Amino acid sequence: MRRPRIGAICAAVALLAIACGTSGPAERADPEVEQSSATDEAPTAQVDLEPTTTSEQVAAATADSAAPVVDAPTRSVSFSEHVLPVLERSCASCHGPDQAGASGLVLATAADAVEASTYLELVTHARSMPPWPASALSVEFEGDTSLSDDEILAIADWVAGGSELDIAPDTPIVSSRPASYLEDPEIVMTSAAGAFAAPEGTRDDYRCLVFEPGNTEKEWILGTHFVPDQVEVVHHGIITLASAELREQAAWLDSLQEGPGWTCFGGTGLQTNEGGETFRLGGWAPGGQPSRQPAGYALPLDPGDFVIVQVHYHYEDDYPADLSQFQLDLASDEEIEAVGGEFKTLRGQLYLGPAEIPCYAGDTHPLCDRDAAVARVQELYGQFIGGLPNYFLWQCGSTPEDYAHMDQGDAWSTCDLPVKNPGRIVSVTGHMHELGASIRLTLNPDTPEERILLDIPDWDFEWQFGYRPVEDIVIDTDDIIRVDCSWNRERAPYEAVGYVLWSDGTGDEMCYSNITTAPES
Repeated sequence: MRRPRIGAICAAVALLAIACGTSGPAERADPEVEQSSATDEAPTAQVDLEPTTTSEQVAAATADSAAPVVDAPTRSVSFSEHVLPVLERSCASCHGPDQAGASGLVLATAADAVEASTYLELVTHARSMPPWPASALSVEFEGDTSLSDDEILAIADWVAGGSELDIAPDTPIVSSRPASYLEDPEIVMTSAAGAFAAPEGTRDDYRCLVFEPGNTEKEWILGTHFVPDQVEVVHHGIITLASAELREQAAWLDSLQEGPGWTCFGGTGLQTNEGGETFRLGGWAPGGQPSRQPAGYALPLDPGDFVIVQVHYHYEDDYPADLSQFQLDLASDEEIEAVGGEFKTLRGQLYLGPAEIPCYAGDTHPLCDRDAAVARVQELYGQFIGGLPNYFLWQCGSTPEDYAHMDQGDAWSTCDLPVKNPGRIVSVTGHMHELGASIRLTLNPDTPEERILLDIPDWDFEWQFGYRPVEDIVIDTDDIIRVDCSWNRERAPYEAVGYVLWSDGTGDEMCYSNITTAPES
């Protein structure tokens, strides 16, 4: 798994003899499409396929957000008044002891900040830390860790003035935000059949692994957290809760292949039409945080229920055995009593647009033919996944010809979709792969009520968050959500060969988003 921006920063810091590293925390990104999505009713409205966010706009937005140039101290700053509050608000929740970013940098005390001061100046000046891809065009979100120009200048001035402390070096740096992990999960699960190791030569595998909660009475899930073991090969995880009636099916699928679990591109493979239920429990992609239910909401966990974690493994040269964890935070008896014994549950809806990225003009590679690229996807991932590129075109009222002129390396798509999960928006998320340049979700576009729910003008695969609006935004079935995506063939750390389509491999692409709502009644 690449970390291009951090890698470049680490190289620069190494010249300054500063230790450097990073580790993404780990909520939902719901990165792939469920099988049931292919049967959703298609919208009938035609869609304007002009780009909403082009690569030029991405470049302009990036330039606009560049940190101010700092040549020398411009004011007197103190660590306790100007720097410590920034570290406690935007850094310590991930870089505190035993937290997700501690493998790269620990900020436990004021002395740690002094030792890492040059690094702190560098990464904040570059706006690579703290990560917050959403732009100011988005609605306001909870937990915004981004720094203002004044805060970036304060750190730079402090470092330029000698990184001096006006408090004791052993003063703790205490996070003012929730931890980037579940502090005391009641259930910690791994694959019931042990670690999964892919055969050498595997490029991408979607592996469904059974995890056993082991509860003997009904519980209510307040929080979930997926913890990847081998972070270099775990591309994402999608978690499904399955009822006891589906155990025999899962056991049969597991028996068809050697090793833990079974290959499951597209979905789990479980059929619910003959009894049993499945429920999307959450997901993880790099940068994802723990998923915590809002007050009054929880997910039921009945005795006999089991969890299927669909892990997308992507391999380059190494094939380590992976034993990732899934953790559950459960409601106490007192919390269950407070809601009268029954919590309400959230609902989610996927908003998916086409991903069509033609080759450069003049490229004669055989896979530059779109039909050949579709055939490749079908061969690698099966008929269902192979049918998605054409399905999304149909759903959004477009054709391959609408994308044929996008042969200079940039491509974009837009799609208007009706709301089917009415209620108060709890979280919004977007997902693409490594060619992704930008993604935007707009509520009721081209109307007086238009609102940009999420705008990420410079997509970074390493930081995929579930964004929670501060204000109450209620959507209904007469509302429209527009999803806009753009890509650039030069952004990936590999050669993008052929016509790139929506598909499951890391070298393929997506235009994927999800909105989770709390029903009004």
